Amino acid sequence: MNEIVLVATFALAIFGYWKFVMPMARIRRDIARLASGEYLRNPAWAATIPFPKTAAELHRLSEKLRVLDEQAAAEELSLKEILSAMQEGILIVNTSRIVTLANNAIERMFSLAKSPLGRNALEIFRRHELELSIGNVLANGQAESLELVFDFPTPGGKMEARSFGIHLAPMGRSHAQPVASVLLVFQDVTAIRSLEATRREFVANVSHEFRTPLTVINGYVETLMDGAVEDPEMTAQSLKAMQRNVQRLSLLLEDLLTISRMESKGRSLRFESVRLDALAAQVVENLKTANPGGAAVFQIDWAVDARSAQVDPDRMEQVFWNLLGNAIRHAEIEPVRIAVRARRDGDWIQIDVSDNGTGIPLEDQAHIFERFYRVHKHRARDAGGTGLGLSIVKNIVLAHGGSIALESAPGAGATFSLRIPETQSRIAENARNF
Repeated sequence: MNEIVLVATFALAIFGYWKFVMPMARIRRDIARLASGEYLRNPAWAATIPFPKTAAELHRLSEKLRVLDEQAAAEELSLKEILSAMQEGILIVNTSRIVTLANNAIERMFSLAKSPLGRNALEIFRRHELELSIGNVLANGQAESLELVFDFPTPGGKMEARSFGIHLAPMGRSHAQPVASVLLVFQDVTAIRSLEATRREFVANVSHEFRTPLTVINGYVETLMDGAVEDPEMTAQSLKAMQRNVQRLSLLLEDLLTISRMESKGRSLRFESVRLDALAAQVVENLKTANPGGAAVFQIDWAVDARSAQVDPDRMEQVFWNLLGNAIRHAEIEPVRIAVRARRDGDWIQIDVSDNGTGIPLEDQAHIFERFYRVHKHRARDAGGTGLGLSIVKNIVLAHGGSIALESAPGAGATFSLRIPETQSRIAENARNF
């Protein structure tokens, strides 16, 4: 009898083990796999165990976690792509000022030799102003903005100053919880600041250029009003001076309007096939007529295959007039010798205008095409120039899809070399909307 009970008990234990203990062990193993990040498949045995609903719920939970992980991975990938595509530099620092996230732009902006991740912000940028702003945002939870100038070495061994606008915003703050991290957005505003400086300089230059002739005119008007009008000789002298300065104002206004038109996005050029050699020859004749007592000697050497090109004739005439006129006006050597040479270079026509003058100092050559820039500041106004001629030339050449360069050595004259395409068929639209 005891043997029968023992056998029955043993059989019952084996049945309970296979029926209940083994399935529970499978469920515990599945839970452990799920906890370690391994997703579960829905096996056939799950429907046969005593706990089919528990097994089914467990596998449904696994499927939901898999879907959520895939969505998180996709969002993380999208975030990385967005951060990589941004022009602005992005950093996130924690409460210890350690960088926890950075995009590629911030590494490019500051030419960082190694990744900023895991490094202190002060170690990376070495600016206490930035460290102070990070501390303020962490302390009070309010966004801040500042602008800093950083110096960067250049290949020539000099330092280049670049301006960065930096916006700092708190992250992870909710209700009474402290700020968990700070988001920093870096924007390179060097070009904007340069344009602002150029605008201020332009306004100052225009004001100065207008003030001088207006002061002269006003002085002569006051002289005439004080009784000089009774003196015929003084009256004639005053009127001539006033006329000369009015003409200078008119020339200055015309040059300013020309630059405005050339720099306007909506302007258009009137392209047509033009004999460039004939256009240059006509400008030479006009200059000789305008300066009958001048001692300028012109030499034109124009290759046959470089004679014609699609250009705006009025604008190209202005280019020749300004280049040749400058050579005459600023010459300090007599006789003035000016050579115009043109040749074809593939689909391009290169035109060189050379003179035998005193040349342009090296320190002035980088600025020669800037508006109102004068090399011979002590005599440029007396020579009748506005300081806008070469800037106009550059804008016209660029509008034709070409380029212009200067070669000069002190005491050895100067050569202006401009290249324009023979035809506008490929770049006409770009040139019209330059």
